[in-house]
Amino acid sequence: MVVDDEAEVLEKVKSYLQHDEIDVVTADNSRQALELMDADVPFDLILVDTPMPASDKTAFFSMKPDSRLNVEGTGNFLQKPFTKDQLVDFVKEKIGER
Repeated sequence: MVVDDEAEVLEKVKSYLQHDEIDVVTADNSRQALELMDADVPFDLILVDTPMPASDKTAFFSMKPDSRLNVEGTGNFLQKPFTKDQLVDFVKEKIGER
């Protein structure tokens, strides 16, 4: 799942990943992302834009304890701007395809 409040970024990231045959679900805010997670939709990876608006940041604190979220400081960040190849490589590495 990709979570970003900028529609253009969401569409570009979705297009890049789908072009490489990676299934993508998008959410334009953390509340929408949490709704998808609560629907028991399985996700191998959740990419979250930081910073998100202040009201959206707090929503992630209510995530289920068993949810996995890459957090700042763990080396799990892809710095903007990134290329299509950097994004695809990053995602495939994180989901174990490389």
